Amino acid sequence: MPKPFERYSVNKPLPETDLHKYLAAMEEAMDGMAILDEQGAYLYMNQAHASIYGYDSPAELIGKSWRSLYNEAGLEWFDEVIMPLFLETGRWRGEATGRRKDGSTFPQELSLTALEEGGIICVVRDITDRRRAEQTVQDKLHFIQVLITTIPVPIFYKDADGRYLGCNRAFQEHICLTREQIVGKTDHDLVPRELADIFQQTDRAIIETRQVQVQESSLVCADGTRHDVVFYKAPFLNSDGSVGGVAGAILDITERKETEAKLRYLSTHDMLTGLYNRAYYDEELERLKNGRTFPVSIVVADVDRLKLVNDRQGHAAGDELLKLTAQVMKGAFRTEDLVARIGGDEFAVILPGTAIGAAQEVIERIRKSLAAILGDDGRPVLSLSLGCATALDGQGLIEAWQRADELMYEDKLARQEQIKEASDS
Repeated sequence: MPKPFERYSVNKPLPETDLHKYLAAMEEAMDGMAILDEQGAYLYMNQAHASIYGYDSPAELIGKSWRSLYNEAGLEWFDEVIMPLFLETGRWRGEATGRRKDGSTFPQELSLTALEEGGIICVVRDITDRRRAEQTVQDKLHFIQVLITTIPVPIFYKDADGRYLGCNRAFQEHICLTREQIVGKTDHDLVPRELADIFQQTDRAIIETRQVQVQESSLVCADGTRHDVVFYKAPFLNSDGSVGGVAGAILDITERKETEAKLRYLSTHDMLTGLYNRAYYDEELERLKNGRTFPVSIVVADVDRLKLVNDRQGHAAGDELLKLTAQVMKGAFRTEDLVARIGGDEFAVILPGTAIGAAQEVIERIRKSLAAILGDDGRPVLSLSLGCATALDGQGLIEAWQRADELMYEDKLARQEQIKEASDS
């Protein structure tokens, strides 16, 4: 193909018949259109072309070189990039920066086509508005990205195949991995298989139903720590309306769960001894009324001389005595037995599936344990009054408790009598 500017000289213009073939269509075009000779001088341009460059009339540019419409940087781009490609192929299309009559510059989309007769057809479009719109979109995208990055809530998004497309800094910190270790991976690459299977199943349901899902789960991080979390997931759509993937946010509820567990513990346990409290003891009795674990025995214990210890040695010493009582009681019973502190110095134990004989044997073991706990003076540190009774059905539970309590007081009175007789003698 002959290169432009070689076939015709400035004294040999394009054939008039060929030239007129283009004029009618070019004059009405909204884009700037021009015909140049092989020297780069304008032979023709429409009004749009002149207006784009800030000229009132095409006559101001006819006969002048196209180079007058570009600044130094623009010409360097033409000389080093555009013209070598154009001279090689006979056509070029891309973007450049034009210069208006007032010296201001503007982005343009430029198309150059070599004519077989020699010369060039040039089509130019001012893309200032498009660039401004693109910049606006870019600014908004940048703002959204900065917003997502700075939000302290972990955010992520995956494609329809479950591969991570991106995430924010909070998500990286939450699972203890970098962005490079996350993007392009699936849940099976990042978390244990059983969790990954659940996440994958949820994502598929979201894509199929196009519904938002809220899912409470646990998440094991790369450092081995486990977090209780709530996933908020939703599908995002492509421009054609198809589902592009799943976007989600994670709410870490680990502290909330821990607080709830502490509150549940405090609501059912005595703070001083760690045993179950009176409220839980009463609930368990109600539950056992309709159970099938009978016979059920109940042991009641009362700390002897606790008031005397509090008065003489202080409440701290009394508290230590109560803690010691709790240790003795827990050590004497099975794990399935319920040991509770039901009053200031009173303890009770529920023994499911236990007859009276077995309950009495436990009381004897407790007394032997108490005898082995000696103080510096060689005397027992702790003394308990004990009683037990057995219920054969749900109706007899409260009566058994009352009977055990009565027997405990009888034991206490008997002990006091023994102490009095010993002191008198």
